[in-house]
Amino acid sequence: MNSEIVTAVTEWDTVPVGTGYAGLHDLADAEFSGAVTAGDAWGFMLNGRLVGIRDGSLGSFDAAAQTAYEAPTPALPLLYTMQTQDNEKQAEYYTNETAIAEADSTLAGGNFTGYIELSENVLSGDYYIVYYGGRSMSVAFVGNSRQLLTDEEAFDRANDEVGIYDVYAADIDVIDLPEREPTPATPDEQETDTRDTDDGASTTADTSPPTTTDTDPAAGGHRRGAIDIPQAGPADDTTAGDETATDDADAEPTTTADADEDETEPTTAADTDDEKSANAEPSGLTGGIDPTGATAASNDNDEMDQSTVDSNGSTVDAGEAADSASTADTGSTATPTPADTGAAGTTTTDPEPFEEEAAWRNTTTIPSLDPSDDTADNGSGTRADSAEHGGGGGQQTVTRSDGRVSRKQLQQRLRKAEEVMEKAEQKHRQLAAERDDAREELAVAEERIDELEADLAAAKERIEELEAELDAAVSAGGTDTVDSTSTTPSRTMDPASALAGTNLFVRYDSKGEATLADAHDGEASKEDVAANIRLDTHTTFETAGLEVDGTPFETFLADRIEVAFAEWLVTDLLFELRATGGTTALSAVAEMIPAIDRAELRGTIELGTDEDDEAVEHEFDCVVRDKRGKPLCVANFDSAKEPVGAELVEGLIRDGNALRERNDSFAASFAVTSSYFTEDAYEMADDATGSGLFSRSGGKSFVNISRKQGFHLCLVDRIKGGFELQKPEL
Repeated sequence: MNSEIVTAVTEWDTVPVGTGYAGLHDLADAEFSGAVTAGDAWGFMLNGRLVGIRDGSLGSFDAAAQTAYEAPTPALPLLYTMQTQDNEKQAEYYTNETAIAEADSTLAGGNFTGYIELSENVLSGDYYIVYYGGRSMSVAFVGNSRQLLTDEEAFDRANDEVGIYDVYAADIDVIDLPEREPTPATPDEQETDTRDTDDGASTTADTSPPTTTDTDPAAGGHRRGAIDIPQAGPADDTTAGDETATDDADAEPTTTADADEDETEPTTAADTDDEKSANAEPSGLTGGIDPTGATAASNDNDEMDQSTVDSNGSTVDAGEAADSASTADTGSTATPTPADTGAAGTTTTDPEPFEEEAAWRNTTTIPSLDPSDDTADNGSGTRADSAEHGGGGGQQTVTRSDGRVSRKQLQQRLRKAEEVMEKAEQKHRQLAAERDDAREELAVAEERIDELEADLAAAKERIEELEAELDAAVSAGGTDTVDSTSTTPSRTMDPASALAGTNLFVRYDSKGEATLADAHDGEASKEDVAANIRLDTHTTFETAGLEVDGTPFETFLADRIEVAFAEWLVTDLLFELRATGGTTALSAVAEMIPAIDRAELRGTIELGTDEDDEAVEHEFDCVVRDKRGKPLCVANFDSAKEPVGAELVEGLIRDGNALRERNDSFAASFAVTSSYFTEDAYEMADDATGSGLFSRSGGKSFVNISRKQGFHLCLVDRIKGGFELQKPEL
């Protein structure tokens, strides 16, 4: 048996039980609900009825020691009996489309036997509604602690949940227990039996448990609560004595007892039967055994049913049945019909008392849950209707007797399926968009990681150089200590290493004051921006006591052309473009300047791969980047006094093409000299930019890579400390 069910059952409280069949009879007499085990065999009992045996047979309990586990609710042994079968899922529903209450109403009205399981896509717990002949009980296991809820609380919680629930049909076969061995009667008991027989009193009592209902059928309520399982065997139709006595079939019935001394009017057998029928409680599922021996099949809806079933199984109208009943109001007594009276005039029972009982007990076809399906073909060209009756009105439920659905149902199911598909497609598109966004963010993060790893590698290399220099200094001095009174600097560094570890960051004293973005929009002056902006220096090494080429680091850096160019780029160029109307001719440069976050000296950028598919990196004297590290522009410098030819320009054109193909953010390449450019340099620039024809590109001095894609090529000189844009001319 299922290990999870075994674990759950063995946590129940145990009750004393004898061995063998006698122990099972004791549990049946106590109307026990739970599980009993003998060796590997497990039996499930509900209200004293043995409803299923797993991993064994009834013979497994013969003379065997047993353990009985009492269920906290009668619903669980019935549910576990069904779950341990090889049940096939009959249907699946979404609560937002078909509510639990709607399904419950239909299944109850269809005398369904099986269970509903609501657990898929439900985070709060697992919910079950178990049915036997239309009557139901509810259980739920909620929370991490698997708290058990029962009855209406479990049903209401299930009805309020959102998720997918499945409907399973099941067969329940009540198992007969072997007859209890008779025990010898004592002399007193024999005398009592003889005296009772002489007096004509009945010695047989109806031992079937009373059937209780949670709701009044006349009010149209559903049948939920304790489920009463009927006896499996045939009903006992014998009585200790006849309540009626007649000489022949045509004789009127006699009274059951002689009139005594008081003035009580004698009661006939027919009157007694009518009174018992009127006072009998409606049974939720089963036919009870009448004390007279007659078997009556009934359910909660008997009072609302407008038809009854005769002994041959055919439908008889309630009005016709009423014509044959006795008319108590007129005082007359109807003569028993042959179906009701035996040859000797005694009352007899239907030859198949549980025929109807077996019919609905095996009802495992799920009724239609679609209230709009108002017709169903019964397979013979006629329509078969089934309704759930109630005093306050009922819900009409129509199914095909052959299990097929109507065209209208199929059309509605198709519409629902199309709606579900449309929702799924919308969700798919949303998730795809989120996936693309995540990929873009991942690419940015990976690029930043590559930059940081490059910085880390450069720092490690610099550390190794400094450690080597320190070792050399210690070896030359003959001591591992430094004289604090010496004027010799503590550390030295070559210019290339010093520049490679330096970045200049654009920062503002207050972002609420004038910024480059404000200047770009024409809302701030050059003076206002200059008063608020600054360049902060960040190095990957300690600068205290550091000298570069015999000059303190701070002095060395302040005199560098790279630093002067960065200051001109963020404090002067935008305002020169505004003053000369060049914001249109150099629109990409004008848009780039407010996005500058830092200037990386001796920066390295990947420019694709070589023939061996290995990354090709190129170093620029200055790489200007935005906050995400994307390159905005690059610059190469020539500090010599000699004029600059085409070589510097040609390298920037070649590398700029590779940069623009890989980075949409790239806007311009700057060739900067402390001297001036030769004619060859200008001709090289003219050839690359289409001889400066403004109409063929995105602006002046624009290098076209593809349609509307390219970058500006700018030639800048610095003759007397200030920078001047030579190409394009403003």
